[in-house]
Amino acid sequence: MKNVLIISSSPRKKGNSQILCEQFKKGAEAKGHQVTLVRLMDLDIGFCRACDACMKNGGQCILKDDMKEVLELYKKAEVLVLATPVYFYGISAQMKTFIDRTYPIWQNLGKKDVYYIVSAGLGKEIVERSLGDLDGFVEHLEEYRIAGRVYATNVMDAGLVADQAVFREAYNMGYSI
Repeated sequence: MKNVLIISSSPRKKGNSQILCEQFKKGAEAKGHQVTLVRLMDLDIGFCRACDACMKNGGQCILKDDMKEVLELYKKAEVLVLATPVYFYGISAQMKTFIDRTYPIWQNLGKKDVYYIVSAGLGKEIVERSLGDLDGFVEHLEEYRIAGRVYATNVMDAGLVADQAVFREAYNMGYSI
């Protein structure tokens, strides 16, 4: 049994990437894994202030918000799922804030199997252009393996993934852990 952490950065509760996160979670749980799905929009997480205080005080951020608990979940996870919609050729602001706020532990990001769940209103080329921030973050892990990717393309309206093959793909990817 593995400890799985899903970071969902969809601002919509019934958004496409959020729906795919829930499917991934169902698949992983069906296989017996312990899964925590963190929906960033439900949390109070401020922007990094770039003050470097965390580098001087043992990795403790000066911001007293929900990111402290998210970092604790992150440290325990063996499997990390990064899920984001694509807006204007990039990851969501919520995902970028999550990535920035891992700065207090950036030198100890650990070893993880990583999965991507990305949804976009346009085609696959839009998704591929948006991956720089995710890839850049993952490349800072001590050791990682991109274990799977689900790309939901041409899904502008919320909920469209429920009627597509990618819906089952997300479940199967979670089940394959």
